Amino acid sequence: MPARKLAETDAQILALHHHVLAQCVAITSSIDTIPPEMVLGEMRTRWLGELRQTVVALGLVVERLAEGPRVEV
Repeated sequence: MPARKLAETDAQILALHHHVLAQCVAITSSIDTIPPEMVLGEMRTRWLGELRQTVVALGLVVERLAEGPRVEV
């Protein structure tokens, strides 16, 4: 069971890494092609809020992994 969980977690982290990078590239491209005056204030506020929530969620995962027990090899 632990080996399967380890492999599953590794796959999840790799998938997240791939998807986050791909989405960041796509979002940046979209932002660069939208005239700034077309983005309404409330939409900009919502987008920033959602991105900040995502950063917080990722930060929690990073902290959890960083705080875990270290295994000496």
